[in-house]
Amino acid sequence: TALRLAREGASVAVADVDDANGKRVVADIIEAGGEALFVRTDLSKTAQIRRMVERTVKKYGRLDIVHNNAIWFRHAPATELDEKDWDLTLNVGLKAVFLAAKFAIPEMRRTGGGAIVNTGSVHSLAGFATCTAYDSTKAGIMGLTRVLAIDYGPDIRVNAVLPGAILTPLWDNLKVPPKERRRYAALVPAQRLGTGEDVANAVLYLASDEASFVTGTSLTVDGGLLCGGENYSG
Repeated sequence: TALRLAREGASVAVADVDDANGKRVVADIIEAGGEALFVRTDLSKTAQIRRMVERTVKKYGRLDIVHNNAIWFRHAPATELDEKDWDLTLNVGLKAVFLAAKFAIPEMRRTGGGAIVNTGSVHSLAGFATCTAYDSTKAGIMGLTRVLAIDYGPDIRVNAVLPGAILTPLWDNLKVPPKERRRYAALVPAQRLGTGEDVANAVLYLASDEASFVTGTSLTVDGGLLCGGENYSG
């Protein structure tokens, strides 16, 4: 998404706890002729979220778009989930979205408004086994998106993008085998896994003026996964 927005002319602040990959994305943007800044940010820390916004505004003089797209999670049934894992999942995946809005919206209003795009999930709309904290977080994204749209319209638009099974490096990190990947793809009417570009294109639309009459809602990018009510081990 950072690369896609940069190709459209946005100056991008990449905020991540992952220094190496965050800096790599910034380098890729700059090499392609764009402008980008890396801000190391632990989204479980309030002060670092505030600093993320401050650094961005100091660098570029304004803030027009916020894409909340971070998560940490551990799956387990409620009786087996550690409280600390529940807390960290909700802090990174939901509380950080609230805090980013809290600090970003005043800056957006100062220069005439802006757009916030929150990353939910198909888990925002349907429950999946053992995803106790994750599903609670993603369902919360939908409620927060609607309330922010009501409270801060018309100058701030707030929407959510809801990805399905999207093939990212996380699949490699989790060592998901090829057979399991094929099983996921078979559940999808599109008969493939999604890509980062699929989600980035949806975020671009929601952040753009083409979506000027779209707020408080969501755009599902799942290849039709939820159409058949199929479940999978998320």
